[in-house]
Amino acid sequence: MALKEGWKLKKDSETKMIVWFADGNIRTMYSIDWNYKFSKTKKREIGLARFYKKIEDYGLKATTIEIYDNRTGIRIAKFYKGEEIEINQNKN
Repeated sequence: MALKEGWKLKKDSETKMIVWFADGNIRTMYSIDWNYKFSKTKKREIGLARFYKKIEDYGLKATTIEIYDNRTGIRIAKFYKGEEIEINQNKN
């Protein structure tokens, strides 16, 4: 991160969330892992907490939600109609 530019969403996000909505739309969101654009540090927990709040807000509007590690591409969480379901790391 350059000090004058601040954090960049796709480039600097630790995780991403893909949401399949009940109306057929699909949306990809990137985590905001910093408190403000020019923060000196970022924390993955901040971004995940914001995702979990968003999942709660969506409720039944979203049929499936998956959260992935942005660096490795490994799925770290999956939700179906607002409820977290167990995932098998061997199968994506």
